[in-house]
Amino acid sequence: MAQPACKTRLMVLLASLMNSLCWFPCPSAAQSGLDAMKRGSVRGIVFVADSNGDRSIVPDATVKLIGGSVSMHTISDERGSYNFTAVVPGAYQIEVKAPGLIGSKLLKVVSGTALDIPVQLTVQAMKESVAVTASEPAISKQSSDETVVNRSQVLNAPNKDDRFDSLLPLIPGVVRGPDSLINMKGARSSQGGALLNTASVTDPATGNIAINLPIDVVESVKVIANPYDPEYGRLTGAVSSVETTTSNFNAFHFSIQNLLPRPRKRNGDFVGLESVTPRLTLTGPLVKNKIAFTQSVEYRFVRTPVSSLPPLQRDMKLEGFNSFSQLDVNLTERQSLTASFALYPQKLNYLGLNTFTPQPSTPDLPSARLHGLYPASLHDRARLVAPFTVQLQALRCRRDREEQ
Repeated sequence: MAQPACKTRLMVLLASLMNSLCWFPCPSAAQSGLDAMKRGSVRGIVFVADSNGDRSIVPDATVKLIGGSVSMHTISDERGSYNFTAVVPGAYQIEVKAPGLIGSKLLKVVSGTALDIPVQLTVQAMKESVAVTASEPAISKQSSDETVVNRSQVLNAPNKDDRFDSLLPLIPGVVRGPDSLINMKGARSSQGGALLNTASVTDPATGNIAINLPIDVVESVKVIANPYDPEYGRLTGAVSSVETTTSNFNAFHFSIQNLLPRPRKRNGDFVGLESVTPRLTLTGPLVKNKIAFTQSVEYRFVRTPVSSLPPLQRDMKLEGFNSFSQLDVNLTERQSLTASFALYPQKLNYLGLNTFTPQPSTPDLPSARLHGLYPASLHDRARLVAPFTVQLQALRCRRDREEQ
């Protein structure tokens, strides 16, 4: 009996010890309660008021509590209420936003207090701003709209005549009139302008383009629809601008095109030639990386038929020679000089041939027609410094014709 009594006393002693330990408070719970007593809370409603002072709650508004390093946010519920708990004492600002509405209030949170802060929203003022950055100019340097036919299109686009002006009708607003001349932006061909490497190549007598170029030296063709800059001038329509390829400063390059002639077919038989248009182009350095040249020549013999006339008396004949020479000089790292010379004598037989004007009644423009063109330009990087052109022209027209 002595042993069970000892066990009973031991169990009673352990139970009393455990009961006493339960009465000691938990340190973490005590610290949490102390921090809660040192903080406050902010609650309220979000509303709008009409002219009579009647309030309407605003649900789903974004509410922010901002102060010092503290930033809290919440969304107003369906009753327009918001609530922030455990807010560190200090000065705060409440910012409330809803679609088209905005409101704010200043407040001060005191430890152990609960603030009721209603916030009234008002219509947000419309704001308009313009951001200007240094990476892009405030005013565009492009004076007008322009459409460009690049090098790949010049070489690959269908071009029966192999002439650069035949590419201009590919551009919107450019058409070829019944007189075979180019009309741009609704103006006559004599009312436009023409540039070669930024130098004017407009015929001072007729106002038309006064140059023929082998198409192999053409880098791009563009039409400036609204040439407002004073540098263009002397025109009422658009301006066509031709850029030639830069000479090769590193190695020589030679190309030859259109060696095979095209026969003329009349009544199922081949009678003579319809066209022969061979072209040769050579470019390369004179002084490597300093001076380079380009030389291109083209012979043109073309018969243009008028189908309503007799088979062997229906052709208007053009025979000419185009020579283009260009010299490119790198003056400095920033400046370059481009000078060119174009010579294109030609002879045109049966000018103005048509159904009612047969060959005996048409005039000729014989080989006395000679054009010489000397355009040059000095560039400072991409900026044109000084363009100038010297143009020589001799023209003689013979109108008498022997009876055939």
